[in-house]
Amino acid sequence: MMRTKTAFIILFYISLIINISCQCNRDKTKLGKTEVSSKKTDVKIHIDRLEKDLFAMNLDSIDQQVPLLSARYGEFFDMFNYKIVKLGSPKDLRYTIGLKKFLADYFIGLNYNKVKTVFPNLDQLSTDLGHAFTTYKTYFPDKKIPKVFSSISGWNQSIVTSDTVLGICLDKYLGRNCEFYDQLQLDKYMRYTMQKEYIVPDCMRSWGYATFEFKDSLSNVLSNMLYEGKIWYFMKMVLPDMPDSLIFGYSPEQLKWCHSNKKQMWTYLLEHKLLFSTDYMTIRKLIYPAPFTIYFTNESPGRAIVWMGYKIIEAYMKNNTDVSLPQLMKESDYQKILRKSNFKP
Repeated sequence: MMRTKTAFIILFYISLIINISCQCNRDKTKLGKTEVSSKKTDVKIHIDRLEKDLFAMNLDSIDQQVPLLSARYGEFFDMFNYKIVKLGSPKDLRYTIGLKKFLADYFIGLNYNKVKTVFPNLDQLSTDLGHAFTTYKTYFPDKKIPKVFSSISGWNQSIVTSDTVLGICLDKYLGRNCEFYDQLQLDKYMRYTMQKEYIVPDCMRSWGYATFEFKDSLSNVLSNMLYEGKIWYFMKMVLPDMPDSLIFGYSPEQLKWCHSNKKQMWTYLLEHKLLFSTDYMTIRKLIYPAPFTIYFTNESPGRAIVWMGYKIIEAYMKNNTDVSLPQLMKESDYQKILRKSNFKP
């Protein structure tokens, strides 16, 4: 009888332990190669619209209103003045003259009116960024969520960042067929992604650059292509439902070209000893945006080897399932990544 009672107690505790273990497993889910808590804390993003406040000012009393804008927008107001429209310090005696000139400019006025038409509100953008940063927070719970602002830039910038700020220049997303882009004679490849659906991927790419800076003692083609590939992989993880065309900024035809020519691209890099080249111009031609990749055919997209870098990162994560996304983003031994990826195009 005593043995039966003891056995019952033992079975009870075993059952309790199994139930607790199962419950813990239910509270975990796999996103990519990183185990994260399924109990997500929803991130709410509010976008403060500097461009509206700027154009609401009375130009006759601009001296009194600039300090109010500076107090409200803080660091982003400095970024606007120094990085976006390059007017300099509001403390400069000539600053208000430059700001008045900017706000009174005929074409800037047309630009702002177009922005108001295309973006009457930013509710959907706020929601979409909230979803993206909610997923980001599950992978990186200790990382900061930026304050988000919008502005117009006079077509100078798209996204600007600091450690705590994400700024969106809406006049770079008015639609690839916008008449202003015609008048500015922007190249077709540049205009392709100047649409509102590219704002969220551009934001997360820029936040990836700001959060996970390039670190390598030797900058060569391999380290740059794999760093850029990591950023694309990061985007895929925090934007799991985003189509590849938006993640990569490629047309369906360009994506098809990359898939069809993966082996040829890799062979070219190896045969011409480009992979470990430290020549700045070579790196620039391969990594920077362009109408096509100059070493390949005119049908190739610009930055085609960045797509190749992404595929290597993808292979690395597939073959090293113990590596988490945060660990990947910290890894700067790019030869190790290539070696352990077992990449075979």
